[in-house]
Amino acid sequence: MGRVYPVKTKQVGEARFLYIEVGCREYFRPHKVVWVTPKLVTKDRDTDVVKFPARARVVTTEKGTIKLVADENYTTYDIFVPCGYRGESHIELLHPADAVIEYVQYESERGSLGISKGLLVTVRNEEPVKVKYTRTGRLYGAPSTGLRVYTVSGVEDVPVDDLSDLDDVKA
Repeated sequence: MGRVYPVKTKQVGEARFLYIEVGCREYFRPHKVVWVTPKLVTKDRDTDVVKFPARARVVTTEKGTIKLVADENYTTYDIFVPCGYRGESHIELLHPADAVIEYVQYESERGSLGISKGLLVTVRNEEPVKVKYTRTGRLYGAPSTGLRVYTVSGVEDVPVDDLSDLDDVKA
């Protein structure tokens, strides 16, 4: 259902710190580095990974460091909308009102094959996340606009042509 990120480590003396790289910029450099707590790391075929949605919350320190901290009262979703070939994607967060972390993913070294967008959003466990998305480029039959509702039980993708009346869609 969700996205999976491989965990990388940084060794400083005796201390070992875990992190994931979210998104990528030009020449495939990571867009955001998110430090994770060991409780969130699971094994997937001999590889340490972090799976989303995660029972965690995103915390930004005073210096701007982004941490993913295990918390049973919150769920963090990785909302990602792939772009079309040589296009872009845009995400508008409808509920809750603010995004925690925004990131981009270049589909080629300089982004000429497209630039996709993503969000890391933390909400209380039972609260749904609603996003409106648009995509450009060659979509090969995929919808160019739509509404997605993320809950703990799964994702509902509702492609619509006119998103002016969002009250008709139930979470």
